[in-house]
Amino acid sequence: MSINLSGEWRFELDRDDRGTDERWYARDLTGALQLPGSLQAQGRGDDVTLETPWVGNIVDRSLFDDPRYAPYRDPDNIKYPSWLQPEKHYAGVAWYQRDIDVPPDWQGQRVTLSLERPHWETTVWLDNQCLGSNDSLATPHVYELGTDIAPGSHRLTVRVDNRMIVNVGVNAHSVSDHTQTNWNGIVGRLELRAGSPVWMRRVQAYPNVAARAVTLKIDFASLLRVPGQGTVTVTPRLTNVDATHTPPPVRQEFTFAALGGLADLDLSTSGGHLDVEIPLGDDAHLWDEFHPALYALDIDFAVTIDDHTHGDQQTISVGLREMGVLGTQLAINDRPIFVRGTLECAIFPLTGYPPTDVDAWKRIVGICKAHGLNQIRFHSWCPPEAAFVAADELGFYYQVECPAWANQGAALGEGRPLDQWLYREADRILNTYGNHPSFVMMAYGNEPAGR
Repeated sequence: MSINLSGEWRFELDRDDRGTDERWYARDLTGALQLPGSLQAQGRGDDVTLETPWVGNIVDRSLFDDPRYAPYRDPDNIKYPSWLQPEKHYAGVAWYQRDIDVPPDWQGQRVTLSLERPHWETTVWLDNQCLGSNDSLATPHVYELGTDIAPGSHRLTVRVDNRMIVNVGVNAHSVSDHTQTNWNGIVGRLELRAGSPVWMRRVQAYPNVAARAVTLKIDFASLLRVPGQGTVTVTPRLTNVDATHTPPPVRQEFTFAALGGLADLDLSTSGGHLDVEIPLGDDAHLWDEFHPALYALDIDFAVTIDDHTHGDQQTISVGLREMGVLGTQLAINDRPIFVRGTLECAIFPLTGYPPTDVDAWKRIVGICKAHGLNQIRFHSWCPPEAAFVAADELGFYYQVECPAWANQGAALGEGRPLDQWLYREADRILNTYGNHPSFVMMAYGNEPAGR
């Protein structure tokens, strides 16, 4: 069950960062804005001037020093020559707010808020209760709302801060005005979800080409703090190719432990762990750029606690493929490949931010394939879910990077906040996108200066 939160939101800029102290979440905001979207693309923010505090190193000073650029230093005709210039600029805090209506049948359900592709840090309040903050640049920000939200109307408030939360390097394409711009907003899916208070919180798929099988490593979580008996049933389905192959379903029973609550959701001990082997058979289809066969794994989890059955269902799409080496060559499924790649630096001039729909990414990947390419390197940033889905279906390889470029004031291995943030962000990227067969390579970011 879900509620789509796309549409008009109330909105205010918080130039002096006073909103938290002044409890803006406890009153109605006065402006209006559309989400998903960015405030700059909707005409909010400041006009560009020679003093605009861009994120990114300005190497060419011609605009400021060269007499030939004098017409473009006019306040009414500012034209930066080094990158595409947005109509508006804003770096700071903005507040977004709307009313939500919680259905009566959501009582007892685990309710979450998912914000896809915010920029950058979000903090969320439900009515006057702060639900926490999230600083990921690459993955959705998911907030736990609990199981006991009163039915009816509630005020949902999101504070978005697009200042440099962690110094990832001013030239990193995840944040720099050089390419996608330092936008403020939320540009992907926004939704409330209601589900079982006992659920599969993480499912990782590990293909084994030699065995023609996939191992699922499933972590469970529970808000009930009561153990029970559980079953997991996995039904594989071949998709995305013109062929028929129907592996049998796999069913596995286990004892479900419940040792924690909301505070323990980062620990597998909050519910338990199970490995499930999925044999696909000798005639299983492998995935690569020439034959992008996918298996949809329908996972049905049920657990009986105090004579009541709770359930959770997920479908994940996996490809039977392994990346490796043969001598001095890269290989997919023990077959040498020649990587013909291009660079993607988050350049989306019509919006200033990346798309989050599959069709847009199929267009991008399709153009690459039409030019004989089979790989994209995402330079110092990570694309959204839709990009991986498109590449999975079209047969394309990705090198994904954490959103950092340790130069111009940023550095690795010196005990700065960047070090620990990179570990957290890498884990978030792997946990969110790691099952996609198109995700074949990963790096810390760009040019780590030997670190």
